[in-house]
Amino acid sequence: MDAVPKKRGSRRIILRGIAILLVAALVSTILLYQRTDIALNAAELENKGARVAARQLLATDRYVNLPRLNRMTEYARRLVGGENSFEDYELATQIAVAERQYADAVAFTERSIELYTGEHEGLGSLYLRQGYLYTLMGRYQDALEWLDRGLGVTPLPEAQLTRAQVKLNLGDTDGALADVTGYLQTAEDAMPMLPDLINVYEAAGEFETAAGLYTRLIDETGDNGYLLNRAYCYTSLNRMEEAAEDCRRYAKAGGEEAGAADVMLGIGWMRNGNYVEANDSFIRAIDENYSDPESLYYYVVLCAYVTENYERACEYGDALIEQIIDGKAAGTASLRLENTTGKLSVALAEIDKASLCLMTGASHVRMGDYEQAVDSLTACLAQDENAAYANYLRGSCLLAAEKYEEAIPDFDTAIDAGEEVEKSHYGRGICRMQAGDAQGAMDDFDWVVLNGEDPDLFEEASRLIVKLMQDNPAEQEAGSDE
Repeated sequence: MDAVPKKRGSRRIILRGIAILLVAALVSTILLYQRTDIALNAAELENKGARVAARQLLATDRYVNLPRLNRMTEYARRLVGGENSFEDYELATQIAVAERQYADAVAFTERSIELYTGEHEGLGSLYLRQGYLYTLMGRYQDALEWLDRGLGVTPLPEAQLTRAQVKLNLGDTDGALADVTGYLQTAEDAMPMLPDLINVYEAAGEFETAAGLYTRLIDETGDNGYLLNRAYCYTSLNRMEEAAEDCRRYAKAGGEEAGAADVMLGIGWMRNGNYVEANDSFIRAIDENYSDPESLYYYVVLCAYVTENYERACEYGDALIEQIIDGKAAGTASLRLENTTGKLSVALAEIDKASLCLMTGASHVRMGDYEQAVDSLTACLAQDENAAYANYLRGSCLLAAEKYEEAIPDFDTAIDAGEEVEKSHYGRGICRMQAGDAQGAMDDFDWVVLNGEDPDLFEEASRLIVKLMQDNPAEQEAGSDE
């Protein structure tokens, strides 16, 4: 096959096509932020059911601080399979719970239920215990069945609250809400358990009610730690001024961590689509000596990218990618509920490394730094080999850098994955043309003309087909013979 001569006119056409390719490529990248888990989904909060169940199960000293625990554990194990009394199995259950051997405790409680001969209400307590144990084991369907049986016999308000958390874990938000409402109506003093039930209202989208309950907690306990919780509810209601005020109050009251209020506010602004304010909040947190500033870099890159501040996106993205390559990037800031208090705080979550590298690479493309873009996109593919959009972008950058043969495999991957197929055919066509594969280039340009929808690419592909036919008459004759 004859090599395609590289004439200046051809180069001008190619440059024009590359410009179309790269500008079009970045339009869909703006949707990246939709993949980012920036909102605290109450249904995905750290499991509170286990904490509530444990609190009920360990409500007395029966299950904790047992004397001679090791000797008693040995005794409990000898009980398995033997003929023993109800009291024996109850003691074995106490020991198993103290050692957090919940499966053993379930087995011992089953024997206690079989041997129980007392009042009906006592049997209900054994049923509830099974429900608590299964909750601690994360077997929520089993937990629900036993809690239902227990509440049918012994309607304890605290057990309703445990069942609410179990239902929440099973996706039954309405059922969880009904149990919480029932608890509030029947409990003599709901205040101690209030932090353990508000997340149900958040999961149900009842943020107005949740904010009111946090107000009650703040007013009655004087604990300003719940200000961030209420601020989160306000962000969900798009009441950002009130959220900002709560964050300021939290910071002024000497919140546990410098900058945490600004992190909360930044996430709130992101949830409401104001990426300019969000970026300012994150930068302010970094300037305020937030304890883990690198955990905010991902958000800075995201906000900068969405607001087209590509220089800042590159600055922070490059710094974080370097940490990822060195294995030092621990994670990104996220909102979590503390296990012991129910207070909202900032913790680390798994960073979306592939998206970070992709946004950084796309930002470098916008800055015209194709070599650095290739490095970022290569880092993206190291994190997610199926990120075919990164293949497409990297292929476009290699094409712009006149590394035609290196670009072809990236376009191949993008086409096979169905990612930017029309543009990838066009880009691969240019690479094949410059590499001397006139027939391969013709095939790609024909595909664009026959199947594409982009009028600019249609025009460029048609022009290049004509040029290829003029420069390679042998190819034209071979095509006509077929």
